[in-house]
Amino acid sequence: MTFLGYFTAIIIIFSLYKGYKIFTKFAANRDQSGKKEGLLEKAFLLFIISIIIISVNAMTLVLSYTFFWEKAYRSFDEPQYEATVVGYKKETTKFKNFSTSTYRDKVIFFPKVEYTGANGEKVTKTLDITSDHPPAMGQKLKITDKAGKDSTNALQLDWVMFAAGCIFTGFAAFFASLISTYTTSYPMKKRIALSSRLALLLIFINISCIVFIYLKS
Repeated sequence: MTFLGYFTAIIIIFSLYKGYKIFTKFAANRDQSGKKEGLLEKAFLLFIISIIIISVNAMTLVLSYTFFWEKAYRSFDEPQYEATVVGYKKETTKFKNFSTSTYRDKVIFFPKVEYTGANGEKVTKTLDITSDHPPAMGQKLKITDKAGKDSTNALQLDWVMFAAGCIFTGFAAFFASLISTYTTSYPMKKRIALSSRLALLLIFINISCIVFIYLKS
């Protein structure tokens, strides 16, 4: 299993633990108010709470790791090369149309790049990220890479996408913290303040990663 796999497993285990703690407090409050629920209703409530906690924690931490932390680390740890776009890897994913609440197929093209390795060998791999407007054939790109990696680490970023990613993960961190602190005795005002500081901290960390990648490029 990769580091990301272990990291995701830890997030899921922690989320299930927090989900159970939130469920027990929520159920206790409902019992005190005289609202009794059956076993099936409690199981369904626990399932919904766990899904919500796993989702917000994954959006906060997995996306931050994938798009910011790992890219910054690879930029520091791996040698840098100049690569040329030589083709594209076609992938199809599901895209949701929120106006109609329907899903449709969306084709994504990951650029394939070729570069000359440290020993003079030609290496061809896909980039780790792409966008709606991937680099053109023959375009030169700065990357980092080393043996054992499935894809190269692109140093020339889509700044709009990464700025949006910083904001999105910040919002996700805010809600993840706000939900998790439900099990504490803190009043709502303090929970909001704590969650806001945590969100700003994550945004700062992710922006720092972007700046580091930019300086390395």
